[in-house]
Amino acid sequence: MIVGTDMMTGEPGIFAGGDMVPSERTVTVATGHGKKAARFIDAYLRGEPYIKPVSQPLVGLDQLQIWFRTFSPTMRQDHLAPELAAGGFDEIVAGLDEQAARYEARRCLSCGNCFECDSCFGACPEGAIIKLGPGKRYRFDFDKCTGCGVCVEQCPCHAIDLIPEHGNAD
Repeated sequence: MIVGTDMMTGEPGIFAGGDMVPSERTVTVATGHGKKAARFIDAYLRGEPYIKPVSQPLVGLDQLQIWFRTFSPTMRQDHLAPELAAGGFDEIVAGLDEQAARYEARRCLSCGNCFECDSCFGACPEGAIIKLGPGKRYRFDFDKCTGCGVCVEQCPCHAIDLIPEHGNAD
């Protein structure tokens, strides 16, 4: 089946994805097609073109500020010594125990997306960051914010940007 970049078939209003599209035949690709098609279907039904929003820039490992990693219960020292590791195929780093696995599963280092680590909340000297509850992230009280940038420095995944107000650029 021929499907356009908008996931629409040659028949207006008929969309396809997954196994109906020449591509990899995996659950992940099919799920991605469904998500992409849903956006184009919504735009089609609204009579508007779908315009993909600008993505957050990718953050490389060198840019991550993972200060809290030193406090992670998963930072274990049960590695094999280099001389033993080079001598066979034994596991280099042991797996996680249940407590450590649950801790790691709750964390998400989704670069550019807030995962509510509370780094900004704890670091703000002015109390300008208000927690909205689990899954609701934070609100910034710009009347209290002095623009010091501590929240930006402490955010491990660059989810916060400090943008000068018009006319107040330094």
